[in-house]
Amino acid sequence: MSIFEVTQKRLRFYNSRISRYFASINFSQDNYLLLIGGIVGLLGGIGAIIFHEAIDFIEHAFFSAPGSFFGSDSLFDVNSPGAYLLIILVPAIGGLLVGIISHFFEKGEKGEGIPNVITAVASKGGVIRGSIAIKKIIGSALSIGTGGAGGKEGPIVQIGASIASSFGRFLNLSQDRLKILVGCGAAAGLSAAFNAPLGGAIFAMEIILRTFRARTFSPIIISSVISTALSRGYLGNEPAFSIAKYDLVSDVELLFYLVLGLLSGLGAIYFVKSFYFIEDIFAKFKKIPPIVKPAIGGLLVGIIGLWLPGVYGFSYDAINNVLSHNLDIVIVVALIFIKPIATAFTIGSGGNGGTFAPSLFMGAMLGGAFGHFVGILFPEYTAPAGAYALVGMAGVVAGTTHASLTALIMTFEMTDNYKIILPLMLTIIVATTFSKSILKGSLYTIKFLREGKEIDIYGRQVNILKNISIKSLIDNKFDIITDNLNWHQILEYIKKAKYNTILVKDSNSKLVGTIAFQNIRDVIMDEDTKHIRDFIIARDVMTENITKATETINGEEAIKLIDEGDLEYLPVVNSSTGSVMGIVSRQDLLNKYQKELFIQQSESKEMSIGE
Repeated sequence: MSIFEVTQKRLRFYNSRISRYFASINFSQDNYLLLIGGIVGLLGGIGAIIFHEAIDFIEHAFFSAPGSFFGSDSLFDVNSPGAYLLIILVPAIGGLLVGIISHFFEKGEKGEGIPNVITAVASKGGVIRGSIAIKKIIGSALSIGTGGAGGKEGPIVQIGASIASSFGRFLNLSQDRLKILVGCGAAAGLSAAFNAPLGGAIFAMEIILRTFRARTFSPIIISSVISTALSRGYLGNEPAFSIAKYDLVSDVELLFYLVLGLLSGLGAIYFVKSFYFIEDIFAKFKKIPPIVKPAIGGLLVGIIGLWLPGVYGFSYDAINNVLSHNLDIVIVVALIFIKPIATAFTIGSGGNGGTFAPSLFMGAMLGGAFGHFVGILFPEYTAPAGAYALVGMAGVVAGTTHASLTALIMTFEMTDNYKIILPLMLTIIVATTFSKSILKGSLYTIKFLREGKEIDIYGRQVNILKNISIKSLIDNKFDIITDNLNWHQILEYIKKAKYNTILVKDSNSKLVGTIAFQNIRDVIMDEDTKHIRDFIIARDVMTENITKATETINGEEAIKLIDEGDLEYLPVVNSSTGSVMGIVSRQDLLNKYQKELFIQQSESKEMSIGE
């Protein structure tokens, strides 16, 4: 018996004993999920603290300690050619170390961590190797601590998700529960990093799991609360960003925030396009060894950092300064355009880091600059520039992630300022709408499009859905009546119907409408029709505006029609004659998708084992 088989046998044994114990004390499965969600929150919080300390240690070793050699607290405070050279070289050295680690230990796992977690949930049943947590802590701490321009949140989400997945597989959880636990881990990591428990939970549900089911919400909230409490006890209870209590000065100011929403959407588009443009440039240089590319990216960031140290990912000082209106406006404007490029140099070259914090950074600079100029033009109608910087943070995040609720809640929590909620909501919606009209997906999902692994808004793999033939799923045993059936016959028929909606056809078997329970209820509740019900026929109560499809469409087109119409099933008509062939139910289509997904996962697993 192999080690893998022995391990699996032991896992099943321990899981069986744990399940029997909780069953013996009448502990429900939902409570069990809450318990393990809390444990994941504790583990995720510990992981976030270790990651935070690792970044601080490396930043001190590479910037603060060498600064003491020159008689100063940091290299950035030293006016010396030697210090300038070190400032340029340190990110390159960090990039080289990351390249070495990636080459030997992180094959296919480098770069932005959040899309990898989304893929694990959508395509791999929530399975993420536990070793990724260790690799990400080391690699990302090196990348960010030595001056990389990536953010902490991408790696920390992957660290928390990896810990959660490993713990869930130890308990031998079902695929559905394992996905929820991965969401708990992602929420725990992000909540601890930004001191924002509700924002972390919403992020996990809106971006990672793409569902807001009640069963999912509770364990994720528990996980976020526990990880944040642990983080606050160790790192402090202050908001992630320091900011004064701004307010809406006048209703006229909403017009300025509307403009800021458009600028934030434009800024988000610039961020996404420049990020992938630079990533493509690094990918084109095939002759340069991948182990060296992060060093080149680090060198470029080092050159930028010599003049604009605010681009580095280990500090939020630049954001706090612009929120407090303490930065030079020229530097603020420069950082709007330079930060996305520096982030792309770091991550696009093969380094580690996230894009969430850099998009917050860019939004703060954009909003701060806009607020500065609006304040000059309309001083009597505007709040200080810091208020616009705060709102700009949320706007650009919403534009890059297409996650409006996450941007709203996280920005509110990280700044602890409720009075500016109306401008936040307006700017976020405008920025998201504008960004969606231009970009084909968010910063995270565009990666899947480029790799041919498109994922829809519910986390389903589009390529699998496209390969499903609707013709093979048509159910010809369905509820349908003729349009001349009388009221009493309709009532008897709908009582026995399988679904809440029945189809209506004419004398030529052409589909002409549907009758739902709501249609029947409306007639019953209408006193005006009380005395004429004996004369009512199906044609009088049916809904003529129906969603239907032909047998030639694929599963992706079918599920889109079902989701858009919130349907139980999709009527299918013959593409030649127009006659009703049957129906395809939502459940049958999703069951087919799950089977095809399982087959694909099994084949991928066999290939990886073979390799």
